[in-house]
Amino acid sequence: MRPPLKAVLIGCGHISERHVPAWQATPDADLVAVCDLDREKAEARARQFSIERVYTDVNTMLDAEQPDCVDVATHDVTHTPLVTLAVRRSIPVLCQKPLAPTMAEARAMVDLAKAANVRFMVMEMWRHSPILRDLKRYLDQGIIGPVHALRCLPPPRQIRWTRPIDDQQPYLADLPKLMVYDTYIHHIDGIRYLLGDVESVYARMAHVNPAIVGEDRLTLVLGHASGATSLIDASWTTPLERPTKLIQGDFLIDGRDGSLHLDAFDGELRHLDRASGTTAVERYEPGRAMLQSAFNSCIGDFAASIRHDRPFESSAEDNLKTLAITLASYESVSRGTVVRPDDAP
Repeated sequence: MRPPLKAVLIGCGHISERHVPAWQATPDADLVAVCDLDREKAEARARQFSIERVYTDVNTMLDAEQPDCVDVATHDVTHTPLVTLAVRRSIPVLCQKPLAPTMAEARAMVDLAKAANVRFMVMEMWRHSPILRDLKRYLDQGIIGPVHALRCLPPPRQIRWTRPIDDQQPYLADLPKLMVYDTYIHHIDGIRYLLGDVESVYARMAHVNPAIVGEDRLTLVLGHASGATSLIDASWTTPLERPTKLIQGDFLIDGRDGSLHLDAFDGELRHLDRASGTTAVERYEPGRAMLQSAFNSCIGDFAASIRHDRPFESSAEDNLKTLAITLASYESVSRGTVVRPDDAP
């Protein structure tokens, strides 16, 4: 068997605190070094997780470490040069979402990796969540029959109405594309995982909070190739009435023979059957462990797929579909009409 991969991480910001323990949890790789332009940030992350080697220059790290794979955990505007650098060195790449600000840029990265025969995956961990896995399993079992509708109500995100709006991610305040591009891209990918490909996109957005640039109120309607319709109704302007147990939000999935209801307040997944009534089929406890498990599973899939030469669950090529829906939502707002994912700029 091929030995565990030698992995390196580029970017030691907020999200790297989830990436590093996921690398340390997989038996298929060893994370040997981290890199960030800010040495203090890189050294702090290295100390936190007992990583020996720290770099501030990517080329220096790649020359010294000769890694088997690289994890790009940086902002979207840096993805193209970093992914290109890894691909030209024939190093398999895991890249943080969103992949790129435009479809042209994202497709160019995917095409470059494909032409070079370099493995390329996007860090989309939502479909790896135990809760999404359970929903998918029950849908595949057919317990509610063919699905015709899904409604997702994410919990309100509490950000300040003065800057800094968030201590860990103050940069969010200046993103012109905020809710969907930064956060609900996860929900979109999760819904694609559950209901399949999307053919139409309609969105309405609002900007209420004076401390931010982007949208903070969203209604997004997706038409799926299966004939099903999904709805994401989300707000970052609503005061918190009571905390939810589950960050995934409240999901109601309606099928011909019944429904599945993920109750975010009770932390419970229920099967609603017309004949036998309502039954709790799964219960979840809130906490960091469940969220971390999704990161662990996603990075574990990347490492295992490379080490054992098997397909990724969320390849970069497949993730283009999620990014297209995400960007098409803004195109829908701009045009004031329904658009297709192919209309995404």
